[in-house]
Amino acid sequence: MKQSSDILEKARRNDGMTVPEGYFADFSRQMAASLPERPEIEHPSAAFVGAARRTLWQRVRPYAYMAAMFAGIWLMLQVFTLVTNPGDLRPIDSNPVMAEALGNDSFILNYIVDDAGMDQWDVIDEMVEDGTIDEADFSGLANPADVSSSLDEE
Repeated sequence: MKQSSDILEKARRNDGMTVPEGYFADFSRQMAASLPERPEIEHPSAAFVGAARRTLWQRVRPYAYMAAMFAGIWLMLQVFTLVTNPGDLRPIDSNPVMAEALGNDSFILNYIVDDAGMDQWDVIDEMVEDGTIDEADFSGLANPADVSSSLDEE
């Protein structure tokens, strides 16, 4: 029995990817005829004679982009350095505005001490409600300074 060397016949598969007879015999000539003509390929020196010169910006643009990229990287590293290392703390004497503000008692009471809107009478009312102090001790007082002096005596 004669053995065939065709793989498709061995697999008993005759359908699929087939081409007509003689298709590749004439393929290269048909492809070359369908491509457009390019004279710059045949005569490379003639292609550059009529070409326009590049402008100054076209020549400098890659270097400008590279400089902008490096400047951006430098700025980004500066920001990261400032965020991660805030630097040494300077003494308050080097900033006269802050030194004056922190020397003012009314500034400290108004902006630094957080009393959450409670005054001495609110504290006394809460202490009376809790039963910590007796209401009769503070019934005749009207001045918060009198309250603090009576608390100091106890």
